[in-house]
Amino acid sequence: MKNICIKIEYIGTNYCGFQRQKNGLSIQQVVEEAILSATGEAVNIIPSGRTDAGVHALGQVANFLYNGNIPTAKLKIVINHHLPKDIRVVEVVEKTKEFNARKSAKKKTYLYKIFTGQDMSVFDEDRVLHYPYQLDFDLLNKCAKALVGEHDFACYVASGASNTTTKRTIYSASFERVGEYVFFRITGNGFLYNMVRILVGTMLEVATHKRPLQNFEQSLTSGKRADVGRTAKACGLYLESVCYDT
Repeated sequence: MKNICIKIEYIGTNYCGFQRQKNGLSIQQVVEEAILSATGEAVNIIPSGRTDAGVHALGQVANFLYNGNIPTAKLKIVINHHLPKDIRVVEVVEKTKEFNARKSAKKKTYLYKIFTGQDMSVFDEDRVLHYPYQLDFDLLNKCAKALVGEHDFACYVASGASNTTTKRTIYSASFERVGEYVFFRITGNGFLYNMVRILVGTMLEVATHKRPLQNFEQSLTSGKRADVGRTAKACGLYLESVCYDT
């Protein structure tokens, strides 16, 4: 029995999220059905984490146990043959039996894309947040700097989450401006349900002077949902990478 690790990229627009659900088509269902069609084996894939409806991935990681005859080196080709155009396996490797895509993950990096101009390209539709307002970049950088370190993100989690703790460590957070685009990257040891999207929505309110910076800094310790802003749309969020190095 081989423990197969796959890296997946996908456009999440047409899916109800990564995890299988009764009320819609998920990334997990499509990938598992593609593996069944390609190999004849029913598998249960374990992802590094769940992504919500409409969220994309450049480097989602998952593993599954495989007992078939197709060589590991050829699995990527045969699985991709059965996948739709908005989901693609980009890497397949064999791991030790102890590897677990979720439990073994050390760091995750999320990317959020924002377009601040008036006329957004049709190619960015459902893949970039359209936010046509002038942003105070100095305030954005101060928000990003405040995020680094361990904080209790109790007010940055959506209702319905079942986390045992809301404390997370953020290793880096930064904003980059390229023309009319703004890219936010954040790396941490883990993220709560909707955490990045709520952070982005709150920081955009700070950057448009709708919410004071002090209010944002206070939110990292207060735990009060009233101290944070609206949840940014899912369309701009990407799971960029997962790190398994110690």
